Amino acid sequence: MDWSPDRHLRRRMALTLLALAALTVAFATGVAALLAWGIEWLSGLFGLEIPFEVRLVLGGVVTFIAGIVVLRRALGEDAAETFGAAVVGPEAYPDLHATVTRIAQAADLPAPSIHVTDRERPLAMTTGLSTDDAKLVVSTGLLDALDAEELEAVVAHELAHVKNRDAIVMTLVELPLASARNFGRVLQHSGGAHFALVGVALASYAFWGVGRLLVASLSRSRELAADRGASALLGDPAALAVALDTLDDDVTSAPNRDARETALASLSIVPDTNESSGPTLTYEGRRPLLWSVRLPVRRAHRWLHERYLRAALATHPATDERIDRLGTLERERTAR
Repeated sequence: MDWSPDRHLRRRMALTLLALAALTVAFATGVAALLAWGIEWLSGLFGLEIPFEVRLVLGGVVTFIAGIVVLRRALGEDAAETFGAAVVGPEAYPDLHATVTRIAQAADLPAPSIHVTDRERPLAMTTGLSTDDAKLVVSTGLLDALDAEELEAVVAHELAHVKNRDAIVMTLVELPLASARNFGRVLQHSGGAHFALVGVALASYAFWGVGRLLVASLSRSRELAADRGASALLGDPAALAVALDTLDDDVTSAPNRDARETALASLSIVPDTNESSGPTLTYEGRRPLLWSVRLPVRRAHRWLHERYLRAALATHPATDERIDRLGTLERERTAR
């Protein structure tokens, strides 16, 4: 089939990567400077005098090492392992394998390995940093909820993600955000009170917030592009529209998961109604760094999220919007 990756999505990916790269450089520079001030305070306790240039270099080294640690940890995470999904062969799921192979051939892609997790919640996602090592992860709940045509549409949607090569981009844009959020949480719960640590924690959360808005916008674009790609592969948007409607109802009624699974499920074909919107500002059993302001911050965060940020931070467009867009594609197809 003559179908190429989505050019509009490619431009969005490039712009988002450039914007996050600039934000990351600014954030890392600011963190290094704040750590340099922290080193000055610490050295003063021992009567040492360290030149500012040396302190700035030390702060940069600490920031770089922390970034490398987070990078290695993030790249080592695997969605299939997180969800306990096992690789399955054609003998176990012959219909699923036949569908994946057929759609992969139509998209001119290597067939991804198929991993199935025994979960009630409908789940479908693709992972992998290239088209050659792609993995398709689905849950038994998804397989039970869909008929053959709907499953074919979901597989086409997921392989459109592979065709657009957006998994590697989403991994890259998520890494600096994970670094900032985790760094802020460590400092928040450290119990320290030095202004440099408070500044780094606040800067980390500010960087996370701005970056999250950029990444959420890109994530919504990639879902719409995958919907269009699936429609192009199948030549019929109707089956995907029905599948989205079915899966949206099933996800809403499914039980909660732990935080790691919820975060990864944002990559699934339908949004997770329980996904976290931001860093938690309390921690049971410890004195948080921002203890004195935690209640006003939490209340302001909740009010802003409910009033303004829920739609901006959503990783998926509203399912009704996606179905309407697919309906438009169907009308355009039949009018030709």
